[in-house]
Amino acid sequence: MTTELKTLLDQAADRPATFTPDVADLVAAGRHRTRVRRVVISAATAVAAATVVIAGLLIGQLGNAKPQPATTATQPTMITDLCAKSDDFFRTANDDAWRRQVVSTWTDKVVEVTDPDGAITVRRSPDGSQYAYCVAGVPINGRPLGGFGATLLNVGIITRPFQIQRYWTMACGDVPVDRADRKTLCMGVRYSYAGRVPEGVTRIAFSGLGQHADATIKDGYWVHRVYTDTILKGNTDPIYITMYDGAGKQVFRERY
Repeated sequence: MTTELKTLLDQAADRPATFTPDVADLVAAGRHRTRVRRVVISAATAVAAATVVIAGLLIGQLGNAKPQPATTATQPTMITDLCAKSDDFFRTANDDAWRRQVVSTWTDKVVEVTDPDGAITVRRSPDGSQYAYCVAGVPINGRPLGGFGATLLNVGIITRPFQIQRYWTMACGDVPVDRADRKTLCMGVRYSYAGRVPEGVTRIAFSGLGQHADATIKDGYWVHRVYTDTILKGNTDPIYITMYDGAGKQVFRERY
């Protein structure tokens, strides 16, 4: 016990003398901190004031800004996304390289019909020896609607009599819509028909889906487009294609 007490007394004796603060130094340090605090507060106040002024100017400019005139919506460019050679459908319908060649160089359009959803065209090669059917779609949300869903009817080469080519795709119809709007939803169907005009035929009539119209005929080819707001109508009112000769006699009739 005596030994431990002596040790504690020795440690206390070895400690530094009691600290006595210098009043002058404390006063000087306090004044320095006060000056720094005032500078910071002044700077913050200046920044806040400047922010209020800038915000006020911006609000004033927005309030005085004149409304920009609405831009007129333009019809998107049609994209030809399906072409098939008239006498070799199976080899060329899915040949992308050949299709690009047709779109870029086969500029001679024998016959064509267009509508707000796209077009069906018969094109002739530059040397005049070949023909192709091309379906073009007007893009909706950046996606062309005109080539998918192609269907070949009366399977065989187009040079056979009454050979009819049909394509179908989702469509919007003739009512103007903003096709760039992501909310645009088109539930209709646009059918594209095409073929060679059989010998002696002068009129090709369409009936069905509540419609009656004649196909467009020129230079031995014909094309036609039909729209319906629902594909289900084809079950109750199907499309019929009827061909007549110059005397008005019916020479062909088929349901499609």
